[in-house]
Amino acid sequence: MMTNQLGPLTRATPRGKLEPVTVYFREDALRIDFSDAAGKAYRLLLPGDGQPGWIVDAKGAALPALKARWPLVFDPQAPCSGQGMFANCQSQGPGLVAGQNARHWRYRFTRNTGPGLTSRGDMWLDVETGLVLFYRGETGAGLPQEWQVQSVDYRTLPEGTFDLPKSITRDR
Repeated sequence: MMTNQLGPLTRATPRGKLEPVTVYFREDALRIDFSDAAGKAYRLLLPGDGQPGWIVDAKGAALPALKARWPLVFDPQAPCSGQGMFANCQSQGPGLVAGQNARHWRYRFTRNTGPGLTSRGDMWLDVETGLVLFYRGETGAGLPQEWQVQSVDYRTLPEGTFDLPKSITRDR
């Protein structure tokens, strides 16, 4: 998939440039594999279960990703549910995104709880799972965020996909 959401970590230029990433998720666990502007490989690990997130390089060196959240799945029938009293989502109709049946939603007033921690924009959700297949929006500070899924493979992931490296678990 392509996103500009990791720009501060990758030091992409120009600012806001869409970059390729690979995303793995299961329930509340998330892993995003990406490279910085110099080509060095990293992964953002959000192991779920209330554990802190980590940014890990290929050698296992890690930095905490404090308060890292990554809204990836929404209720496909009511995506603004739980997004605040003034949150508003308007269905814009069905379509096909990344080979998946999807519904287009226009959203606003989500208090930075929308996809990419945006407050307003457009998103396409998988009609069965609620996975965000595409979004283009703005944060409350007006920063543009974008996410474009090219393909989806719903399958069981290998054991260890979301495991923290020994450099982290050894220090605990």
